[in-house]
Amino acid sequence: MSLKRQVAGAVFWVALAQIAGRTLTFLVNLILPKLLAPSVMGLAGMAMLAVSALELFQDIGLESALIYYRKDVEEASDTAFVVVVLSSLVLFAIAFISAPLVGQFFRQPAIVPLLRVLALMLPISSFSRIPYVLLGRELDFRRRLIPELTSSVLASAAVIFLAFRGFGVWSLVGREVIRTVLSTLLVWPMTRYRPRVRFNRRLARELFDYGKHVMTSQVLIFFITNTDNAIVGRYVGQSALGFYQWSYSLSNTPAAQITRVINQVMFPTFSKLADGDRTKLAAIRARYYLTTARYVTWVTAPVAITTILFAPNFINDLYGPTWAPTILPLQMLAIYGFIRSIAANMGNVFRGMGKPQWLTYIALWRLVTMLAALYPVAKTWGINGVAALSAIVAVIDFVISATLVNRLIRTPISAYASVLLPTGLASLIAGVIAHGLYPHLPLARAMYRLPAAGALLVLLYAAFIWLLDPQFRAAVRSGLRAGLRLVRARVNRRAGPGGPSAGDGR
Repeated sequence: MSLKRQVAGAVFWVALAQIAGRTLTFLVNLILPKLLAPSVMGLAGMAMLAVSALELFQDIGLESALIYYRKDVEEASDTAFVVVVLSSLVLFAIAFISAPLVGQFFRQPAIVPLLRVLALMLPISSFSRIPYVLLGRELDFRRRLIPELTSSVLASAAVIFLAFRGFGVWSLVGREVIRTVLSTLLVWPMTRYRPRVRFNRRLARELFDYGKHVMTSQVLIFFITNTDNAIVGRYVGQSALGFYQWSYSLSNTPAAQITRVINQVMFPTFSKLADGDRTKLAAIRARYYLTTARYVTWVTAPVAITTILFAPNFINDLYGPTWAPTILPLQMLAIYGFIRSIAANMGNVFRGMGKPQWLTYIALWRLVTMLAALYPVAKTWGINGVAALSAIVAVIDFVISATLVNRLIRTPISAYASVLLPTGLASLIAGVIAHGLYPHLPLARAMYRLPAAGALLVLLYAAFIWLLDPQFRAAVRSGLRAGLRLVRARVNRRAGPGGPSAGDGR
């Protein structure tokens, strides 16, 4: 029960930070196409792609290993801190020197100064990575809320201001740098960890023996999820990359943020459940895993259906023909995002159960598949084909990963039917009704009619999921009871032993 309360509290604080911060990011993504051209967004995306590739090697897998590690945690943390800072300085030097080569690859010399400024994020963020990891290790996400939320809010405000003032691509660069600086500075008052400059070779080797599998899989996944950007940017064009990345960001925002919440909370959770009675814990792991998947689909299924149905109305009515090339990629990538949200917890099972190498094997086949198919698909069908390929590969990857998860926590593929069918059916019915009524809503402007249709869809979905899914009804009732208990407890604490009572005449 103690772990259950920890997990529930962790999910609450992580979700609160993500919902608040990423809602702002989502709104910014809606506003930026009104202020910046697709080519400008594509140029920034090229520079960020290079920095993100180097960022993978900051910790060489030591951060995940530190969450899994059981002994000498303080000295292991200091060792990891030293490694992360030193590796980040080396990576910054690599980025600064290789910037012209990146510009040549994308045939865009303007990338060079952008990349060199963005590379500053590597050494700056290195000073905060271990504090964030240690807070996550103990499921203490409440303390992470202030630095993460504050940096996200101010960075979102900054990019709108800078874009409005005509800074163009530098407004996007400024957002990333501001977010990195603020999140680094603000985490230190939230943590008790104070690093010491020491390096234990034995601990570093033990951490790396575990972390190398995580790092390898992360590198492979990065290339899987970003090779499409590189191919589109080089062979289809700068504007096409702007269209594609914006479609990806918009359609995958819910999945990406839910995935981040799940990864931060459930990896430490499964690590805590790795040791003990195998028979007893197997049922607990399966319950945690399937419950998480069910909660996720309650959000991501209606989002995916809404995106697929309303994408033409959304793009044509709000942004006009300039952004019409994003419609089909937006729909295809919504499928990809939905599958990704369900599969998010599978990697945590592998890592938490001591099988990080399975992530490497899965990622390797995906990378080989994408490398073999991306170039001909991009040259033949452009960003539409690339988006469809991502969705197809995601479905196949889900089946493979689900089969492997079943070997660890007894969740056959048939178990997903009870999770997906009620949510999918409720989402589809609500989406079709709301989309059919959309043209008939008594609102002239699309900026008002679209939110009204969205509100109608939410109400219909809530009604249908209540009728179709008994687990949803139970979760709502349980949440209401927990909320009432919390309110009563706070009232009783405020009243105290000498506070008002029924018989004191007040």
